[in-house]
Amino acid sequence: MKKIYEYISIDEKKEVVEKLKADLKQLEQEINQNKDSFSKLVCEILYSTRDKWHLEIEELENEIKANS
Repeated sequence: MKKIYEYISIDEKKEVVEKLKADLKQLEQEINQNKDSFSKLVCEILYSTRDKWHLEIEELENEIKANS
């Protein structure tokens, strides 16, 4: 995914960050509401996805700040 970010503008990166934040919020709500319904494996996958999205957001925000 990171290679894709090399080819988009700062404005597009800002849009990606906003979309990722919205998706992250939705994922966290899903985890909180249904974590007892998920198997341990599914929970680990969801937590891993959440952590990766946090990192993606942080990296994009740092890149936006560096290039603004």
